[in-house]
Amino acid sequence: MSYRVFARKYRPQKFEEVIGQEHITRTLQNAIKGSRLAQAYLFVGPRGVGKTSTARILAKALNCLNGPTDNPCGTCDACIEIAEGRSLDVMEIDGASNNSVESIRTLRENAAYAPARGPYKVYLIDEVHMLSTAAFNALLKTLEEPPEHVKFLFATTEAQKVPATILSRCQRFDLRRLTPELIAAHLLYIANMEKVSLDPTAAEAIARGADGALRDAESMFDQVIAFCGTTITAGDVQMVFGFTPRETVISLTAALLAGDTPSALAQVRDQAEAGKDLSRLLAELVGLLRDVLISKAHPATEEQTEEGRLGHTISQEKLLVLLDHFGESEGRMRWATDKKLLLDVALIKGVHLLEETSLSDVIDALASLRGGSPLPDRPTAKVTVSALVPKPAIVPTLTPAPVAPATIAPLKKERPVIEEESNEEADKESKKEATKGDETNTLASEAEMIPILSLGDEMASGPAASGLEELEEKATPAAVTTTDPWHTVAMSLASESPLKFGWLEDGRFVEIQGDRLIVEFPPSLEAQTQTLFWIQAVKKIETLLSTDLGKKITLECRFSGAEPPAPEPMPEPLPPPKAKPIDKASPSSASSTASNPKMASPESPPEISAEELEAFKNDPLIKKALEIFKAEILSGEQSPGI
Repeated sequence: MSYRVFARKYRPQKFEEVIGQEHITRTLQNAIKGSRLAQAYLFVGPRGVGKTSTARILAKALNCLNGPTDNPCGTCDACIEIAEGRSLDVMEIDGASNNSVESIRTLRENAAYAPARGPYKVYLIDEVHMLSTAAFNALLKTLEEPPEHVKFLFATTEAQKVPATILSRCQRFDLRRLTPELIAAHLLYIANMEKVSLDPTAAEAIARGADGALRDAESMFDQVIAFCGTTITAGDVQMVFGFTPRETVISLTAALLAGDTPSALAQVRDQAEAGKDLSRLLAELVGLLRDVLISKAHPATEEQTEEGRLGHTISQEKLLVLLDHFGESEGRMRWATDKKLLLDVALIKGVHLLEETSLSDVIDALASLRGGSPLPDRPTAKVTVSALVPKPAIVPTLTPAPVAPATIAPLKKERPVIEEESNEEADKESKKEATKGDETNTLASEAEMIPILSLGDEMASGPAASGLEELEEKATPAAVTTTDPWHTVAMSLASESPLKFGWLEDGRFVEIQGDRLIVEFPPSLEAQTQTLFWIQAVKKIETLLSTDLGKKITLECRFSGAEPPAPEPMPEPLPPPKAKPIDKASPSSASSTASNPKMASPESPPEISAEELEAFKNDPLIKKALEIFKAEILSGEQSPGI
C-alpha cells in the first residue's frame, strides 16, 4: 500500500474525532437524533479546520447502513465508499472547476432520481463561493424545495462571496480556528501512534507556525520527520521552517523597550544572515508586545513570566503606540522587496516613539515636582499649568519665554517683606500697623508684586510658610456630614495627586442606589473622563468607596450639575506714578537723581545683582523645570521682548 500523509491518514471519521468543533458536532448529532434534518448545510471557516471532513461525516451518518445515526460505524460498505470517495449516493463537486450554469443544470436533472443504495442522495460542493452568479440562480429553486431524498452540503472559506439568497436557504455552521494547545496535543498523539519522539517544545513551535490550521500542522510534521527522522527537537523545527526562537524574540523586545537600537539591529542582522523569515519575526514581535499589554491590563496574571517582567519597563500608553506602529509595518511587510530594510526602519522608529514625551509624562513630572518641595519657597514664573485641571489649584508655574527677576504674589494680606533686620521696636510696630491698614485697601494694592530672590531655608519656617498654611486652611471646604461618602474619597485622592484628581472635589454626592454610587459633576468636567487614565482611576475610586462602605460599589458619574464659580481675575497692577520733570537748573533735583538712578527711568525693571540671579538659576526646582522643558533663562538684556 502506498504511503499516506498524516493529513489523510488521521482525517476524522466520526464526530468524536473532530477536534475543536464541539459546538458543531453536537448540533448535528442532536439534529439526527431528533429527525430535524435541514435540506442544506453550509460549513464556513479558514483552511484546514475540518469543513470537508465534517461534511463527509454527516454524509456517512445519513447513509450508514445503521442509520441515519449520530454515530456512523465506519465499517459498512456505505461508510467505506464515502470515505474513499467512490459512493454513488454521495457526489463531491469542486466548485472551482464546476462553476458554470450547465453543471448546475445537470445536477438538478440528476437530483430527481432516487439514490442507488442509501436513503439520501447527498451533493457536497466544496468552495461553493466559486460558482458563477448564473449557477447560483439556477440552484435557488432546487435548493429551497429539493426532493425529500436530496441533501446539499456546502463548504467555503469565503462566505461573504456567497449570495444572500443562498445563505438564507442553508443552516450555517462557522468552524473555529484551532488553538496552538489543541494542535500540539494532536501532534503528540500522532507522534505516539507513529513511534516518533517529538519534543513538546517542537510540537508547540509547529502549532504556532500552523496558524490555527490542523491540516497545515500535520503536513509540517510530515516534513520535519522527513528531515530529521524519528527524533525531533525545537531546533529542528526552527531550522526547517525558518522560525525564530522564542528567546530571540524576547531579547529583541527587551532591546526595543530599553531603547538599545544597536543591539536590536544586530539581532535582526543575525536572523537575516541565518535565513530566518523576517515577516514571521515581525509577527512574533507583535504577538509578544500584545502578550505584554495583556499582562499589564490583567495584574492577576503571573508576574514571573517574561511578559510580566517586560511590562514593568513600559506603560500601557506606550505599548498601544508600539502595537499600532508595528501593526502597520506588518501590513507593509507583505509587499516589501527588502524586508530587512523595512524591519530596521520600523525598529528605529519604534525607539523614537518610546523617547517622545506625552502629555501624561509631563503631568506626572509636574506632580512629582510639586510633591518634592514646598512651592511658596521657590521663585516661580508666569506660564501656569493650572489649565490642566478644572479648578484653581496651587501648582508650579513655568516660563518658556525669557523672564525678568522672579516675583511671587503675596500669600496673605499680611505679606512678608524680606529686608535688613532692624533693632528698633518702633519700626516693627509701625510696619505691623501699616500692614493691618492695608486690609481696607483695594484688591489692586493687595496684588502688588514683591520680589523674593534668594530665600534660603529661612523662608520654609518663616512668615511665608505660615501664610501658606493659613491660605490652605481658608481654601479647605466646610466639613460635610458623615452621610456623604464621596467627600472623603475625593479629598484623599486630590491630596495624593492634585493634577489628576483635583477636579473630583467638584463632584456632588447624589445618592446610593443598590451598589451604584451616583456623583454629579458640572458638564465642563466630562472631558476629564475621556482619557486612558480615567479607566484606571475608576477602579481605584471604586476600591476606596467599597472599603469605606463595606460593600462592592460601582461609580456612576452624571454631568448635569452647576458650573463652579469662576475665579475672580487678578486686577492689573496700578500704573507707576509719572516722573516729575527734572529741573536742570535745580541742584537738588540733579543730586537726587544721581543718588537714586531708578528715578531716572520709572518704567525700567528693577535691577538685581549677579549673586541674586545666580542663586535663582541654581534653585533645584528651576533646574528640574529647565531640564523637562529643555529651556534656558535669558536676562532682561537678552530677551527680544524687553
